[in-house]
Amino acid sequence: MIEVLIALIIMAIGLLGVAGLQTVSMQQTAAADSRSVAIMHTQTMAEYIRSIRGMPAAGEVEDWESQLQNDLGPGSTGTVEANGGSAAVISVQWVERMNRLDPGAGSAEGGESGEKEEVTGSFSLNVRYRE
Repeated sequence: MIEVLIALIIMAIGLLGVAGLQTVSMQQTAAADSRSVAIMHTQTMAEYIRSIRGMPAAGEVEDWESQLQNDLGPGSTGTVEANGGSAAVISVQWVERMNRLDPGAGSAEGGESGEKEEVTGSFSLNVRYRE
């Protein structure tokens, strides 16, 4: 009878570990999705700059940034800056809410504290174009 109890305890600990891994996996998938969207928007603006062979008008950048905020959330920003004669720097920043990891919570290895923290992600791309 005691063997069954010990087996159940070991199985319960294992299932808790699997649940923790699933939570971290889902969180990292959401972060990867945000990075992919940011890279897609940056590449879109880079291709536009190359196609018009120059810097976009202010209204076009505002439209692009509005679409960026629709896809990444209201805390996201996008900038397009000239960088020399025929080059530009496109930058995107966004905010993600992630579970804070606390080294002392849960187990000997640590775990999630249950609190959310804001993490700022960013991506920049240098673009050269022919005038």
